[in-house]
Amino acid sequence: MLTDEQRRHIEAEEQLRYEIRKRLDADNPPPPAPPPPPPDPPSPGFGKRLFDFFNSTLGMWLLSSVVLTGGAALLQNIQHQHEVEMKNREMLATHKFEITNRLDEMEYGLRNAKTVGQAKAAMDSMFKSKFPLTPELQNRSLGSLYLTIYQLVSGGDKLKSAEAINFIRRLEEAELSLQDETDNNKPLDADHKENLRKLLKSIKALHLAAQ
Repeated sequence: MLTDEQRRHIEAEEQLRYEIRKRLDADNPPPPAPPPPPPDPPSPGFGKRLFDFFNSTLGMWLLSSVVLTGGAALLQNIQHQHEVEMKNREMLATHKFEITNRLDEMEYGLRNAKTVGQAKAAMDSMFKSKFPLTPELQNRSLGSLYLTIYQLVSGGDKLKSAEAINFIRRLEEAELSLQDETDNNKPLDADHKENLRKLLKSIKALHLAAQ
């Protein structure tokens, strides 16, 4: 067992060692810790990768090919649509002029008709034009001409065309009853003539309103 003298001696030695270490540490400080490594750069997102791709040679070639192909297709489609619209406008104009011509022919013939035969001749223009403005439309009936116009117009004009077609159907029925009369030299009935005249007037009013 250590005596008090021995313990004091050991404590004095430990204190001396501690002082010596402290002076040595002060004279020779440890080197600074190395800086932490830089963080890893974030991986590029999809948008950045896409942008980099289209900035590359392959991307620029692909993009220019798509733009040229799409642009050519768009121009071709616009040109085709323009040609269709032009053709429809020309068709609409020729049909309208032909209908006006037919109505004038019938109106003039019916105005001067005195007999059943003369009225029949006047109403023939409902099925065939005597003096066609457009030769390819000569053998088209008035009803078929209006059906074509109905397909080419829209809005209010479409409604007027549909109403005109209804009057044409009534005109055809009135003309059919005229054909039942076998004596062409028989004087034309005044009421029948007035009915035909009113139907023609209604069709013409609708036709002119759609011009």
